[in-house]
Amino acid sequence: MENMTAETQNYLSRILTLTSQFSFYDGTYQTEIPFLSILKANKSIPIEHGVLGPSFCVVIQGNKVLQVGRDTIEYGAGDYLASSIHMPIKGQVLKATKETPYVALQIALTSEEVSSVALETHSKINAYNSLSTGAFIGKTNIQVLGVFERLLQLSFDSQAIDFLAPTVKRELIFRLLTGEDGDVFYSKMLLHQEASGITNVINWIKDNFDSSFMISQLADLGNMSISSLHHKFKAVTTMTPLQYQKRIRLQEARRMLMGGAIDVTRTASQVGYESSTQFIREYKRLFGLSPLKDVRAIYQKAEKGTNEV
Repeated sequence: MENMTAETQNYLSRILTLTSQFSFYDGTYQTEIPFLSILKANKSIPIEHGVLGPSFCVVIQGNKVLQVGRDTIEYGAGDYLASSIHMPIKGQVLKATKETPYVALQIALTSEEVSSVALETHSKINAYNSLSTGAFIGKTNIQVLGVFERLLQLSFDSQAIDFLAPTVKRELIFRLLTGEDGDVFYSKMLLHQEASGITNVINWIKDNFDSSFMISQLADLGNMSISSLHHKFKAVTTMTPLQYQKRIRLQEARRMLMGGAIDVTRTASQVGYESSTQFIREYKRLFGLSPLKDVRAIYQKAEKGTNEV
């Protein structure tokens, strides 16, 4: 925190104190506010694969490394990670301990919500049209941190949540749009993807990950040529449409197995694989273990963490 102002440090300290009032060891805690979650890690973790949904996540304490395509970025307290799409990423928590855990706050945030606030407030934004990856890092300011502090305080007042939380969320978006990096935030959250037709393609694959497709079908959906589709899709997601679909399939399979699905063959079929052998091979390539061994290892890790409370 050596490069932060004293005011920023004070906000982060107060927010950290508020998060300590929620009783959970580590992992993800869903607050009473439907779109607000608390993330915590009590120890350093190896690189993990995941899919970051449309959201805004600000780090309160600790450091993390994010890998998007070939780019590796380290970010920490006061920085944020945002995405306007379902973005396959790899991340790693650094140097976290039980005494000084990694702590972050995450809100679900869609491009439609950003667009609505920008239009209704007549925000003067100098948007950029260049394509870039759907997940990006930025710095918060005290106005944004102040909104998060009030959101956490509001989460203790169940009677007021339904009425006040949506308004506070809109204020958060307004602060992000009108802050120093508002132009970049707006462009990356909304404009370049909408203008390029990529959003429709990404959403179709996400919603139909278990179905096969022709590249020409996706190109028609995005109203672009096949070559343009490949270029724009890779610029935003860092992978091809088929690679993106595979990642979504494997993440969904992992979620299903963690939820109690014990038949690997049936799980493979449900996420779109015709061959369970191919599914197991690709699952192991991504997560490092075969499906059942991977799930068993995750459960054992969770049980160990619970016993250490």
